[in-house]
Amino acid sequence: MFRNVCYLVLGVVLGAILGFLVCDNTKKRILKAIQNRAKQLSGCVQSSSEKAADAINTVKNAVKGLS
Repeated sequence: MFRNVCYLVLGVVLGAILGFLVCDNTKKRILKAIQNRAKQLSGCVQSSSEKAADAINTVKNAVKGLS
């Protein structure tokens, strides 16, 4: 537990130091890369959820056909 808290504090301190040292252009590139990755992941989630909805509708139609 104590070790995890030390790592957390160390990460926050190093992140703050690097945040001040990294120039604005690099920060913009990093943020843009993160946003692009988030868009890709949301696209994957959306397409898989659409596939799941299609599968559910197919099953519903099959069950209705049996009734």
